[in-house]
Amino acid sequence: MAKESKMSTKERIMRAAAKMFSDSGYDKVTMREIAAAVGINPASIYNHFSSKDNLLKSLYKLYSEERIKACPDLNELLRLSEIKPPHEVLMKSEFHFDDEKREMLDQILVTAAREICADPESERFIRENIFNPIDNVLRPLLLHMIEYKKIKPLNIDSFFKILSFYCFSAAALNNSSFKQNATEYQAGMSSLFSMIIPME
Repeated sequence: MAKESKMSTKERIMRAAAKMFSDSGYDKVTMREIAAAVGINPASIYNHFSSKDNLLKSLYKLYSEERIKACPDLNELLRLSEIKPPHEVLMKSEFHFDDEKREMLDQILVTAAREICADPESERFIRENIFNPIDNVLRPLLLHMIEYKKIKPLNIDSFFKILSFYCFSAAALNNSSFKQNATEYQAGMSSLFSMIIPME
């Protein structure tokens, strides 16, 4: 409760909206309901967000900003891939979100996944924040490892699909009673990365 009281009204609105959108679906939640959850006058929510669509875009923007902060250093990974075991380097390629923000970020991801068929903005968000970052970090890293004969060649596109499905599933689980903590999530990533076979 102390943390919530330190948040600005805008942050509290965004946190409430992320939870409500992921629980019930974007279309089923009204700005009035979000205002009630935050404990503010329904009209005053528009002082912070001009519309529900603007609120959703603000959530997507927040996720994008946090994802950029969490992005691993590709040059460092490429350097390490030449001297460290492949599995160890691949585990460092994961995007690490701050535990305090992870639940809300997962809720935003679940909302985008729910909206992907109906909303081009959500589809673009998923592409730019899930598929492209994985591709931009892991593809050059895996190709570098193959070139340096650290790992056996693999179908990178198929592996990315499996990895993306895991990211979506993990976010959905964290929006249910089957929550994963960071250790459990990393164990799943470790299992996926074990599919990549080192050269002997």
